[in-house]
Amino acid sequence: MKSAGIVVLAVLVGLAAGAIWTFLQSDRYRADARVLVRPASSRVVPAVEALAESSLVETNVAQTLHLSRPPHISAKRGDGGVLTVSVEGGSRERARQVDAEAVVILTQKVAQRFGTAGTSATVLDPAHVAEQTSPTPGRNLLITGLAGLGLGLAAAAALSRRRSPEPAAAPVDPAVEERLQSRIGHVTQRERSLAQRAGQLAAREQDLERRQQETEQRQQEIEQRAAEVEAAAAAAAAEREPEPEPEPEPEPELEPEPEPGPPPTPRASWTLGALEQVTRARSEGASADQQEEWADYLFLLREHADADGALPSSFEPLIINVFGPLQQPDE
Repeated sequence: MKSAGIVVLAVLVGLAAGAIWTFLQSDRYRADARVLVRPASSRVVPAVEALAESSLVETNVAQTLHLSRPPHISAKRGDGGVLTVSVEGGSRERARQVDAEAVVILTQKVAQRFGTAGTSATVLDPAHVAEQTSPTPGRNLLITGLAGLGLGLAAAAALSRRRSPEPAAAPVDPAVEERLQSRIGHVTQRERSLAQRAGQLAAREQDLERRQQETEQRQQEIEQRAAEVEAAAAAAAAEREPEPEPEPEPEPELEPEPEPGPPPTPRASWTLGALEQVTRARSEGASADQQEEWADYLFLLREHADADGALPSSFEPLIINVFGPLQQPDE
């Protein structure tokens, strides 16, 4: 019974608030005017509607009627190219006057902007007061009454929950509790195992990415070293090509001498065997990267050496750059 009284009281309070809200609202009236737009095409009518709601028309109305601020003008399209222009005001006469001026300025702007295309706007229904938009007692009382009803129901439900006794806890079976605790422990252990497994997989993935990066870097180093060796080989090939000699004048009485063969390729003073011996001697004090670099160059130089391991003289700068200032081998 007390809960019902709380609900009724909350509804009455909401209705009282709605009445106060209605009393505090100022009077507002809406005036409408209808304009006929020709031609009533799907392009012309939306353009005139946008012009009616533009700040250009609102500013002109405010300047003509000496208003403190531009009024809000709304337009709504109808059937057959009919456009309803609406304005709200604090009194019936003010709303009608502003709406009538807005229609006059709209027809003038349509003639100025779209007259060359054959577009016209004619006043079909002059400005008149359509309805009072404020205050709205019915809407205000409905909103505040529903709000009061909701608050009253919530308060009554909270009061009933506070008064209702809490049910006594049922006795817990020790065996059931033990099985429940065992199940909880098993699930917790499984979650920990899954988390540990996930961590291991993440670490393995990071390790695979690191190895892939190292492999790509290693491939780039090998390609760079191979390019250096190929450049030295190209220089050696250029040294082996003989320079063209001028052709001798023919002597009919003497037989032409045989052309000289290509000059021997100058060889470097270093051989692969000597370089391998030097790198083995230096491997104890060198880093792993340095030893790896020496091994790569020795492998790439092997295909450019002759049968006794000697290298062309064009490889001399590359050997000094890679293996450093080395002591020349014994002749």
